[in-house]
Amino acid sequence: MRFWLREIAGWLLVGLGLFLFYIVLAITLTDRPWLITAGPLTLIGIIVFRGGIHLLKVAVAARICMKAPVMAARTPAPLDQPKGNSQPLEW
Repeated sequence: MRFWLREIAGWLLVGLGLFLFYIVLAITLTDRPWLITAGPLTLIGIIVFRGGIHLLKVAVAARICMKAPVMAARTPAPLDQPKGNSQPLEW
């Protein structure tokens, strides 16, 4: 259940990053754009957005790893490989 916290935090950071991009867009599309302020806010938005995406990836990986032992128990044993030349192609 710990991955749920990571997933919620990831979605919050993605939303915050998108909100920062909206603020940057609103700042730059005004009559007197504040370009000096928009630059650092854009960088902050990119970092926050990427952090949220990373947390989402970690949460999905944690969920998959928790299901891996259950899925491994259900899969049949691999078939024996035919004994022969270990190199598939001879040049």
